[in-house]
Amino acid sequence: MRRKIVFSSIVPLFFLLALGGCLGPDYLVTSTGPAALEEATNLREGEPHYTAHHAVAARPEIVRIAIDDQFDMYQRAKILRAVNEWNHVLNGFVRLDTDPAADKEPVWIIVPMRGGRPPPVSGMIIGHALAATQAVEPIGGVVIVYVDRVRGYDLASVMRHELGHVLGLGHDPDGRLMSSRYTASRQQCIDRAAAAAVAAHRTLPPAALNWCEEAHVASAHDGSVTNAANRATR
Repeated sequence: MRRKIVFSSIVPLFFLLALGGCLGPDYLVTSTGPAALEEATNLREGEPHYTAHHAVAARPEIVRIAIDDQFDMYQRAKILRAVNEWNHVLNGFVRLDTDPAADKEPVWIIVPMRGGRPPPVSGMIIGHALAATQAVEPIGGVVIVYVDRVRGYDLASVMRHELGHVLGLGHDPDGRLMSSRYTASRQQCIDRAAAAAVAAHRTLPPAALNWCEEAHVASAHDGSVTNAANRATR
């Protein structure tokens, strides 16, 4: 059963922590709007090609996630796709659980936000953030998706990045998935560098995880993409 989330009570807490805490939220940003070529690429999302290593973990660590009911069915399907890909990458060592028990914490809450502007970071307003993630002790944390800005981009790609933050990753200026700037070719799947970073952060055996193979990571540049319309509910 999905958890009903009181959005109006969460956002002020998020803003308070973002403005007053020593660590600001992690934003995924983009330019003022998707270019026509990038928008077309997002509408033809490529099929990820992941490794499939044998699972050896005896018991997974559970990371609880609650998805707000205000997301529509299409948006929820995109979020769940990103969750499922991360669970494949984590290969039984860690599992993102989207049906958390109501009486257990910590829980990461994913909520939509329409309009408005994100809070300032170091005195600067980030006017084109697609999403923001903030740890909120001791309850877990909040992922805010600026749904009006995500239109024209792929929400599954945005959530792959944000779930990386949930798992403890920061931005990687030289990385693909964890780059702070969204492009169609960077967040299209969970690359080996992101999997290795999670393994290092959580003390997991990196070779036992899965990741997107390099041939697929380059596919956005060679046009090797397929129509994803029939996969929206995966």
